[in-house]
Amino acid sequence: MTLISKNIEQIRREGMKIAESRRQQEKDFEAQVQNMSKHNVGGLYDIRAIKKSNQFKEQQSFYNLQNSLDEMEDMLQANRLYKFSYETEDFIKKISGREADSYTIRETGKFISELINEIKAKYEVKE
Repeated sequence: MTLISKNIEQIRREGMKIAESRRQQEKDFEAQVQNMSKHNVGGLYDIRAIKKSNQFKEQQSFYNLQNSLDEMEDMLQANRLYKFSYETEDFIKKISGREADSYTIRETGKFISELINEIKAKYEVKE
């Protein structure tokens, strides 16, 4: 059995060819991804366009639990009901039987706000 030995120059050339082919594959893949994202689908299913849209950002903000809790707390504080937020969260958990989500918090906040406005309207009429 004879071993064919390669000199350093041959090994270097092969390594350079392999590295160049890998770079070319990466370029081809990137070009393919860019080409696929540029086709016209009317903006409906282009994930990159959806993630960059303002509507997506607004939906992320709307469904954020912390944002909805902050909004409800702001509404309660504006009406001087400082300690009522904890009772409201407990009420939501009791009624829904599960942890509060942004939708139930917002709906409960709307209901409380309307109730407060009705009470204020009735109270102001009597004075």
